[in-house]
Amino acid sequence: MYIQRLAHTQATQSAVTVRHDHLPQNHNVWHYHEELEFIYIKRGAGTFFVGDCIQPFSDDFIVLIGSNTPHYWLFDEVYMHHDALASADIRVIHFHPEFLGPGFFTLPEASPLKHIYQKAERALVFQASDQFFTGFFETFHQKTPLQRLVALVTMLDYISGISPLTKLVSSTYQHPQQHEDYRRMNKIMEHIRLQYRSKIHLEEIAQLAGMTSNSFCRYFKQRTGKTFIQFVNEIRIGQACKLLTETRSSVKEICLECGFQNFVSFHKIFKSVTQVTPSAFRTMTQTND
Repeated sequence: MYIQRLAHTQATQSAVTVRHDHLPQNHNVWHYHEELEFIYIKRGAGTFFVGDCIQPFSDDFIVLIGSNTPHYWLFDEVYMHHDALASADIRVIHFHPEFLGPGFFTLPEASPLKHIYQKAERALVFQASDQFFTGFFETFHQKTPLQRLVALVTMLDYISGISPLTKLVSSTYQHPQQHEDYRRMNKIMEHIRLQYRSKIHLEEIAQLAGMTSNSFCRYFKQRTGKTFIQFVNEIRIGQACKLLTETRSSVKEICLECGFQNFVSFHKIFKSVTQVTPSAFRTMTQTND
């Protein structure tokens, strides 16, 4: 599966489009688009890949994704079928960077919104406890096209007043510059997604990328800001966190399920990523429940 370049607003001849999904078939591809994506996952869970970030998500997840920032929503299997036991609730707004016209951002009054565009390239995440966000998404689809423009400007202005803003993508991340670069990174990401539960050999994935092992390591670090091993371990630890929270499997069983061959190594890596031990993490999540 290759990364796809999508065009949401061009397909409808609208500067702003809105969608309400209950099945995440429109989200489970590695893709990018010129439009910014503002999304509220009211109900749903899985793993969110954006730039060099791997972020578990669950109910009430809100994020603003910048123009041409690669992202991928890996929803849990329970949400993926028409006869699924759980139904997702996803509110999506796509808007073209120049949805108010090409000259709007040359105005000095528009400077705060221009800065939000730049920050959104690193994916901005927000709290659903802020009712300004949830109210915005709940009513947006009911508005007329002109009212949507006004509401969106008001929201971007509101975001410009939030400090600090929480960014998911690291400052060292570099977007792929060419279509072939996207194709290569997509093959790498897809292989990792499918194989992270087992041992991934460096030579194997380097060959998949059409590179020597040394060239691949340099390439991957340049594109993601992380070593290949760091990246894979973050995916594994993210899955381990999910299993510790949602199952009664033992820590050792979870260690093996997530692709770690050595319990001591798993324990050390888990603590380096989460700052707590696996057992402490499980206790914390149970206490929060």
